[in-house]
This record gives sequence, C-alpha cells and structure tokens, in this order.
Amino acid sequence: GQNTVNVIGLESPFFVPNSIDVKVGTTLTFANTDGNIHTVTSVKAGTTEPDGRFDSGMIKGGDSFAVKLDKPGTYNYFCAIHPGMKGTVNVS
Repeated sequence: GQNTVNVIGLESPFFVPNSIDVKVGTTLTFANTDGNIHTVTSVKAGTTEPDGRFDSGMIKGGDSFAVKLDKPGTYNYFCAIHPGMKGTVNVS
C-alpha cells in the first residue's frame, strides 16, 4: 500500500521506498519481505545512535511493524542488525 515500506534485505536500496513522504498522523507499516530478521530503529541524523522515536524490535521474515507518526519532521532509521541498511521518512 501507499503507507507501506517493504524491508527487502541486505542489497541496496534495502527499504522500498527508501525515502517516503507522509502526512502527520499517518500509520506507516514496515513489512519484512526478506528471509532475514531486521529492525526498523529511528536514529539521530547521520549516526547509528537510536533517538527513541520508534524501534520495531526484531521483525522476522513475513512479519511487519507499524508506527503512527504524529509529529512533523525527518525520521532517519536503520536496521540495528545490519547498520548499512538505512532509510528516511519525511512527515509533513
């Protein structure tokens, strides 16, 4: 769906779409379509340091994580297991 990001795995672009624009109040779903376990963890811009805004915990292949985004801004996130996997959500 339009408010879904697919976690596709260890090959770039990692998340599809890799950058997504949504409206304030949107519930965004991250669906793990890969066979590996991943996380979706929000981080401080340019770092791998969690900022506490959201953290999916471990998402097994075939499972998903949903987060309601109530505040405008740019949300950078990564997979805590595979730190090279990064994406962005822009909330306006």
